[in-house]
Amino acid sequence: MGIKQETKTIALEAEAFDISVDLKFPDNNQENMLDFGAVRVGDIKDACFQVKNVGKYKVVFAFSMKKKLFKENFKIIEPSDKLELDPGQEKTILVRFKSTAEVKLKTTRATTDITMEILEGKTQELYKPVPINVSVNAVFSKYSILPLRNINFGPI
Repeated sequence: MGIKQETKTIALEAEAFDISVDLKFPDNNQENMLDFGAVRVGDIKDACFQVKNVGKYKVVFAFSMKKKLFKENFKIIEPSDKLELDPGQEKTILVRFKSTAEVKLKTTRATTDITMEILEGKTQELYKPVPINVSVNAVFSKYSILPLRNINFGPI
């Protein structure tokens, strides 16, 4: 075209960062496992774990449960409506279990029935889903106390 333009230098700045979160489960459990143990049907049992943002920027968390069994029996008690963590901030997440029937669960790393989704703080882009494994045995307490045959306590 024959038009001569002068060259201009445009300065671009960009930053790449890694979203880094530290999870601490009870008893230094490395399998992301919450162990509720034996629970009587109808009783409430709580277990908690800690989440710490060790990255440079704010992160957001969301929890999801896939199966109906988990939605009916587990509840995530969050300290606030939105679970946001600023850099260096730490929060304790409470997971509550209450069953209306006998249930025996032991999830493994392969299952993702309860998932904590880590989102980037500004764009809300999903970074990484982290499975929260649980182990629980909910039972009815059954017992009966009867004296052996031919035992007579007389009038008491």
